[in-house]
Amino acid sequence: MEYLYLVALLIFLFTFFMWRSPRLNNPEHVLQEVGDDVLILHTPLARLWPSQGKRIKKHKAARIQKAGNIVTLFSHSSNAIDITLSQKHSALVFDRACLLFPSAEKGIV
Repeated sequence: MEYLYLVALLIFLFTFFMWRSPRLNNPEHVLQEVGDDVLILHTPLARLWPSQGKRIKKHKAARIQKAGNIVTLFSHSSNAIDITLSQKHSALVFDRACLLFPSAEKGIV
């Protein structure tokens, strides 16, 4: 039974580290500019393994929306990518997204 508590504690600490890490939640790390594309590391797991991220062309972003601690990117084909961050990092990622996608509509809910 003690092993179960130890495993639960380790999972909690690992998740807390991934959620609060300034290195993993840095706007330049979450939204990486790759030529004409932007690699979006939308989940904490994708921030550890960037191959799990999603790519979107800069000219295909239609709208950028910030609602609480979630930044959402909408494409012209009605696809949406939600990026969940802490409150402190979401404002910084939203600002970076506005710089990377200048033709996209911006909105704060």
